[in-house]
Amino acid sequence: MFPPSVQSTTLNVIHQIVLFCDLVKKIHDPCATQLPRLIVMIVRDLVHTSHATLSSKLQHIHSRCKSSFMESKLSSIRKHPMLLPMLPTVEDARKTILPFISALKKVPVDTSSALGRVLADAIQAPICLPHWDNASVDGYALRAEDVSQASINTPVSLFLQEEVPAGQTAQKPVEKGTCCRVFTGSPMPPGADAVVMQEDTKVISGGSVLVMECVRPFEYVRFRGEDIQAGKQVIDKGKRLTPFDLGLMSALGITQCQVYEPPKVGVIVTGSECVEAGQPLPPGKIYESNGLLLQSLLVQAGANPCVFPIVSDELKDTTERMDQAIHECDMLITSGGVSVGEHDHIKPAIKALGGTIHLWRMRMKPGKPMVFAQLRGKPVFGLPGNPVSAAVTFVLMVYPALQKMSGCHSWDLPQCVGKLAHAIENQEDRHHFARVRMDEEGLIRLAEGRQASHALGSLILSDGLLGIPEQTRLEAQTEVRVIRWPRLGDF
Repeated sequence: MFPPSVQSTTLNVIHQIVLFCDLVKKIHDPCATQLPRLIVMIVRDLVHTSHATLSSKLQHIHSRCKSSFMESKLSSIRKHPMLLPMLPTVEDARKTILPFISALKKVPVDTSSALGRVLADAIQAPICLPHWDNASVDGYALRAEDVSQASINTPVSLFLQEEVPAGQTAQKPVEKGTCCRVFTGSPMPPGADAVVMQEDTKVISGGSVLVMECVRPFEYVRFRGEDIQAGKQVIDKGKRLTPFDLGLMSALGITQCQVYEPPKVGVIVTGSECVEAGQPLPPGKIYESNGLLLQSLLVQAGANPCVFPIVSDELKDTTERMDQAIHECDMLITSGGVSVGEHDHIKPAIKALGGTIHLWRMRMKPGKPMVFAQLRGKPVFGLPGNPVSAAVTFVLMVYPALQKMSGCHSWDLPQCVGKLAHAIENQEDRHHFARVRMDEEGLIRLAEGRQASHALGSLILSDGLLGIPEQTRLEAQTEVRVIRWPRLGDF
């Protein structure tokens, strides 16, 4: 019996060969008939060969599995249409990514600077709101039974004993036949159980008030704690704070709260063809647009973006810039260089820096060649270089991860429901996310312009994305859900 380490290595090599054979058999590649004999060799050697000889053969087979021959074969068959169903769906990709994401540390902030931050500790009310029983209108606090028969024809006269502006309290209790002048928010005087509106009264000489409308007990009275009781949890942990949340905290006398540190996200755009906007544009060059696009999306998501200079299509430059960025940031997003071309260096750079690639390519259009990896314990998203592909993969994949890293309790994308104005069909073997518009009547139609992954024109004319499963036709008037482009305040 060989040591467990040798047995484990043997099984790993067999597993690699079996997976490769499964791939090539799906498209009837002749090399599938050549490789199974390697498995026979390994099993035979387990029985008849010495430990040293087996280890040597295992190393030879393992290196062959990683050889350029195998890589070239895999590269060619990966593109075969029959293998597309083997790629993960968008939902599967999210399930792969999100377990690697965790919230950052808690920090205290003043409520005056907490807008848009994510609450790390739930807020409990230290006091009641309202803090006391008070009047909800300008008028007169009185005893309801004193004016139960009052009307415009039979007014009731009450003695006005004092006036209580908001911010002050009554000095005398309201007794039978008396009233107290109050204003909206004034504390209710002791003895009073209702307020009559100023419009239903008339001040007469001698310090009296004619009440020309009856009121029921507790009419126009706001009770202590009827809005919020002391001790009640009023804002949940994981909520991105809005102006309304901050207004409530201020009303409760709260001046500080615990929030999560917002993610600092590095953005690296690759491409030797890219030139910064505002610079001369030589032949063969294009203005770089993904940096500002991703920076703006990050700001909308509540993150702190850090955009690095454009990186040329050189492995050394890409590796050095990624090394710098991952050291300075909590998350890294790259654009371009994630496909299979000779100048696509994101994946090799991740591996060179000791990172682990957990995901490459998804069964979707646009955005198929996206990469997700971990580098020094931090998430790395390698987005495609085409602007639309970058935007779509950012919204579908990066946004949920950012919300989780920010500490949000919900990572759902904003959606709206409508009906198709016309039929839409997806004849491909990938889930298609089409750019669509919604009109005032809730009818959804394809956005004007091309649906190509480089076409920014249709991007700015769209309201969001409609997911169309592969080999599917959606008829007119079908009710669908549209993933709305995120806006400021959505998260």
